[in-house]
Amino acid sequence: MKLVILMSLLIGLFPGLNSWAADISANEWDKRITLRGGAIAYDMSGKFSSTKEGRPNVKLDLDDLDLEDDEVTYFLGANIRMGERWRLHTDYFRYSDDATQTANKDFEFDDLIVNVGARVESSLSFDLYIVNLSYDLYKSERANFGVGIGAHIVDFSLDVSSTITVDDGSTGFLREEENLTAPLPNLFAGGAYAFKNNLIFRYTGGWMSMSYGDYDGDLVYAQGVLEYWPHKNIGLGAGYAYRSVDVTYKTNSKKETYDIDIPGPILYLTVGF
Repeated sequence: MKLVILMSLLIGLFPGLNSWAADISANEWDKRITLRGGAIAYDMSGKFSSTKEGRPNVKLDLDDLDLEDDEVTYFLGANIRMGERWRLHTDYFRYSDDATQTANKDFEFDDLIVNVGARVESSLSFDLYIVNLSYDLYKSERANFGVGIGAHIVDFSLDVSSTITVDDGSTGFLREEENLTAPLPNLFAGGAYAFKNNLIFRYTGGWMSMSYGDYDGDLVYAQGVLEYWPHKNIGLGAGYAYRSVDVTYKTNSKKETYDIDIPGPILYLTVGF
C-alpha cells in the first residue's frame, strides 16, 4: 500500500506522464514494463540507540540481541518506461528475525531493565519501500542514462522482552517495543548498457542527507546487475546491491537512532513486455 501511494504521488507531480507518449524510439531490449523478484544474501549490520530524558543512552546491535546478520531474504521490483524518456522505478525489501538468548551485559530498553543472566527474547523487522522517477538525459540504441528524484520509506520495528526473577523467587515478564516509520527523499541516477539485445548491464545509485521536522537521515545506495534474456519476455539477473540507512528521530523527551547497512549479492527472475 505504501509503495502504491508513493507511485501515485510521484506520477501526480508530472501530469504529462499520465498519458503515455508514442513509443517511436523503443529498442528491443528496453521493455515498456519489467517486473522482477528474487533473493538477496545479505551480510547485514545494524545498530540501535535510544535516549530518554533523564535516562542513560542505550546502544544495542544485532549481536547483542543474537539476531541474524547473515540471511537470505526476498525482494520485489518493477520498472515502467513512461513514454520515451520518463521512467518509474520501484523496489521492496524486507528483513525479519527473532531470537532468544541469555543477556551477556546489563542494559535498559525504554522502561525495560535487563540484567546479566536474564532470558531475553527479541525481534526486529525492517521494511524498505522505494520509488524513483527519472528522466533519460542520454539515450541511444544500446544505452541510456537518467537522473531523478524519489523516496525511501523505512519502517523499523524492534521488540525486546525479558523474564526476570526477583528475590523471593517469583518471576515476571516485561516487554517494550520501538517503532519508527521514516520517509527519506533521495536523488537518483541510473542507466543500462545492452551488449546484445539479450545481455544487459544495469546500474543504479543514489544519495541524500537532510534534516526535516523531527527526522535527520542519511541514505546511500548502489546496485549493479547483469541480465540475460533467454526468451524475449523472460530473463535472469545477478549482481550486487548495497544500501545504508541512518535515521534519527528526535523529540523534546526522546531520541532514537537506527543505523542499518545491507550489502549482498542478488539473484532474480525478471519478465518484460
